Amino acid sequence: MGVIKRQGIKNTIITYIGIIIGAVNIIFIQPKLLSEEELGLTRLLYDFAYLIGLAVPLGLPNIIVKYFPFFKDKDNKHNGFAGFILAIFFIGFTISAAALLLFKPVITSYYVEDASLFVNYFGFIIPFTFIVSAITITTAYCQALFKSTIPSFLNDICLRLGTVLITILYFNKIISLDQYVYCFIGLYAVELLVIIAYIFLVDKISFKPNKALFQQHSSKQMLRFGLLLCLASFASIALRKVDAIFLGTTDLKLVAVYTTAIFIASFIEVPLGALERISHTKIADNFAKNNLVEIEKIYNDSVKYLLLIGGFLFIGINTCTKYVYEIGHLPASYLACIDVVYIVSLGALINISTGINSAIMFYSNHYVLGTVLLVITLIITILLNVFLIPLFGIYGAAIASVGASLIYNLVKFVFIYRKFKFQPYTRGSFLILIIIVVCTLIGYFFPEVSSNSFVNLFLKGSVVATLYIAGIYMLKLAPEIFTAIHSRLIKK
Repeated sequence: MGVIKRQGIKNTIITYIGIIIGAVNIIFIQPKLLSEEELGLTRLLYDFAYLIGLAVPLGLPNIIVKYFPFFKDKDNKHNGFAGFILAIFFIGFTISAAALLLFKPVITSYYVEDASLFVNYFGFIIPFTFIVSAITITTAYCQALFKSTIPSFLNDICLRLGTVLITILYFNKIISLDQYVYCFIGLYAVELLVIIAYIFLVDKISFKPNKALFQQHSSKQMLRFGLLLCLASFASIALRKVDAIFLGTTDLKLVAVYTTAIFIASFIEVPLGALERISHTKIADNFAKNNLVEIEKIYNDSVKYLLLIGGFLFIGINTCTKYVYEIGHLPASYLACIDVVYIVSLGALINISTGINSAIMFYSNHYVLGTVLLVITLIITILLNVFLIPLFGIYGAAIASVGASLIYNLVKFVFIYRKFKFQPYTRGSFLILIIIVVCTLIGYFFPEVSSNSFVNLFLKGSVVATLYIAGIYMLKLAPEIFTAIHSRLIKK
């Protein structure tokens, strides 16, 4: 796991820097400089473009991860694999753009009454979809080259700094709302161009396919895999995005409040995202070599360490979010719905505590069954949103989100256990869960000693963090971590 650990650590550091920038933007800047409707507009535009952008490339990111190892040969310019990628991408975009134009009246009819601003800017979704989907493909290509750090830096840091800048420009009336949306989409376009330039810099590209190799791994075979995984990716991301999209049909302002809560909870899943950027390629590599022992080791390690880190972050978020909102002086509508953060953070903890199960399910030979199970899960999630949002509003969306996380990860766990007999949970996992519950309850019931939000945040955060680390240390649940820290301190 040397490469995974190194790039995983780099990606985690970059992602956390980016998420801190994003937190400052979403908690302290955008809610003050943008109206709730304007903020909801940008979030909904991105969610739509991202969701549709998964369908545009017809599963190319998954094809790249699974099949690139068979074509990988830098001296032979990877046998023209890039030409195949480019051709399929443009076919996929043409189909998706035509479908968007065809169904535009149907889609916008759901938003015209309560989210008319989104309808006005619906035309931006087509170019935005092109850019977002192209970023997804080029990022997957970088991951296949084990060069994921630069795309992470661009997406997690540069993009968020750019968003802060254009928000300040809009607030000071230097640019109009139209120009703000243009700039918002333009930031992603710049990211795409830089990633393309980076690929040409570090790799040798050819668009002329090696016919012999493409006969061995035919386009039909790869597309069949890609389309199935495209459906799986679409369903997987839809599980995360569908609640905000359904919520947008009731009130665009609620989308801003809800997606802010989702962003706070997403801190918990950062280590999982960082690890997945490189581990997916490694899992696919080991499946190609039929090295199930290494796959099981990666799976077990991911569950153990991600549960430890995710639990720590879950406790901190549930203890401190209230004071972060108060320090940021968020509008009353955000504070009134703070319980949404606590609900969706539970879903984030479930996601991270199950490790890199998605890679194992979808890069094995059982990806067809995995896709079917995932689509069924998505249908159940949509039904939950349809039923719960009219009853409980924003809380219904949050409950549906947690339900989706639980169902999705339970399906993956059972699937992997039945097919490979991998079972990563131990007595230690159960003890970590108990510590998480105890520390969360202590953080919730610990009395506020001051009227100052900074003091309460620091005091309560310090107490629960100390208790969590002490519990892990005393029960010897991760002795290797403390040994490594001790060794480094001695060397210094």
